[in-house]
Amino acid sequence: MNCKKLVLTLIVVAIASIANAQKEIPDSTEILFDANGSFTRVIATPEDVKAKIIKINPLIDDVVWRKSVLRVIDLREQINRPLYYPNEDIDEDTQKNLFSIIFYNFLTGKLKGYKSQTNEYATFVPKFTKENEINPDSFGILSLGSMPYRETIYDKINWLTQGIVKYYIQEVWYFNKTTSTMMCKIMAIAPVYDEKYGQDTEIHSGTWFWFPFDNLRPLLQAEYMKLTGRNIAPLVNFDDFFTTRQFNSYIIKDYDMKSRDIDEISDDAVFLKQMQDEIEGEILNFEQDLWNY
Repeated sequence: MNCKKLVLTLIVVAIASIANAQKEIPDSTEILFDANGSFTRVIATPEDVKAKIIKINPLIDDVVWRKSVLRVIDLREQINRPLYYPNEDIDEDTQKNLFSIIFYNFLTGKLKGYKSQTNEYATFVPKFTKENEINPDSFGILSLGSMPYRETIYDKINWLTQGIVKYYIQEVWYFNKTTSTMMCKIMAIAPVYDEKYGQDTEIHSGTWFWFPFDNLRPLLQAEYMKLTGRNIAPLVNFDDFFTTRQFNSYIIKDYDMKSRDIDEISDDAVFLKQMQDEIEGEILNFEQDLWNY
């Protein structure tokens, strides 16, 4: 009898615990549907962001080899499209694309953008100094072709986002002799806009600003993306997408002694592809050769 009472008591306690737990669940990303029955927009908490970001900073003497390159991420490629969409009707409560995250936080002063005061070349990565900071107020009325006045930040984002067709990223590959590891670090990123987006002409692209990637990472951690159109349930944030290198890209500059853009050397597409493959091969072969005795 005592055993039966004990079992019943445990069952009652368990049911009560489950009921209380359900009552205590807040309106958060743990719930698939919100109060209106729509999908809940998944975002990370500040604690999640702080816990997940790991910054590796080796000693200079431990790095025995390094190579820095500039890459292009073309958003017209299928694998890179999660960075581009959604590209319309974006607001505070909707899912974001990469440009909307960057531009919103730049305009609100949460993210500093930089552009060289002496070198306006699109692929030139400026020094991230006070002198090169861009004032967000200068983007109050922004002209891309003929942009009319837009009152809110998201008006500006929705006007511009479809024309952001590429991204430049500056990265460095290095070998740490202490840990015997080959590492890659993205150092800077810049949205690349198409001045003639939607017209049947060749792309004429440029950049407005550059951002230190480390400053952007906490903002990327807080927003999740859809990787495919077939299944949107898996959650991957923008930072994980970059750090796990789920994007496709090609090299346009090798920071060797001359640091010239590859397409300045020749306009032959076959030759340019050979040069890109050669630089990619240097990075790949260095790591492989380390373990060939």
